[in-house]
Amino acid sequence: MIQFKGLVKKFGDRIVLKGLNLSVQKGEILFILGTSGTGKSVLLKNLMGLMKPDAGQIWIEGEEVSSFSEEQYLPIRRKCGLVFQQPALFDSLTVFENIAFGIRRHTKDSEQEIQKKVTKALGLVHLKNIENKFPSQLSYGMQKRVSLARTIALEPKVLLFDEPTTGLDPVTTSAINQLILELSRNLKTTSIVVSHDMRCALDIADRIIVMDQGSIIEIGTPEELKKSQVSLVKDFLSEVLEKEARQ
Repeated sequence: MIQFKGLVKKFGDRIVLKGLNLSVQKGEILFILGTSGTGKSVLLKNLMGLMKPDAGQIWIEGEEVSSFSEEQYLPIRRKCGLVFQQPALFDSLTVFENIAFGIRRHTKDSEQEIQKKVTKALGLVHLKNIENKFPSQLSYGMQKRVSLARTIALEPKVLLFDEPTTGLDPVTTSAINQLILELSRNLKTTSIVVSHDMRCALDIADRIIVMDQGSIIEIGTPEELKKSQVSLVKDFLSEVLEKEARQ
């Protein structure tokens, strides 16, 4: 579905992505873990065309897109739905209008079709009868779900999550992770989740990548990573075990 070949991204003298190579399989849930500033979110931004790599290639469904213009990238962004770290909803619009906004902008759907898509998207994230509410009337966790509904309403083939559970309590974190799993399987999307939460990755990922200083230092299934001898991976795992021991 997606390939990064020799991807390099620099900011001045600082190399954030150091010739990264990665293939993402169709339909898989891939978690990208690593410490802050190691290039995880930069990778997503390059994929979405929000940044341009300094070297290397990005392939999406057999198309090399790294040199695309802004106009050429528009259909690529239709394929790839990005769920931001913050809900990023329009405060002055109702839940319905927030979700309908992207559909109106990117399609020629009738109002009846838009209504169906909004209702379906809200149902998929387990929200009902909130179409006429404003974001300020919802809990933070519900706002995150509305944000997710807005993204899936456009029926993307790829879902990209940038730290989706940051700032959430453990119960809501678990609920959002289960939603990612449900949506990926039910909608048959390919999902890439940038995170620092090894517990979440172990629970729902098909594969996990661990990055450090712009390079991939470990990759494998959750079971494979549990046996890793890489020190940073072992640190992530020990943090999970310590939290569970305290609980």
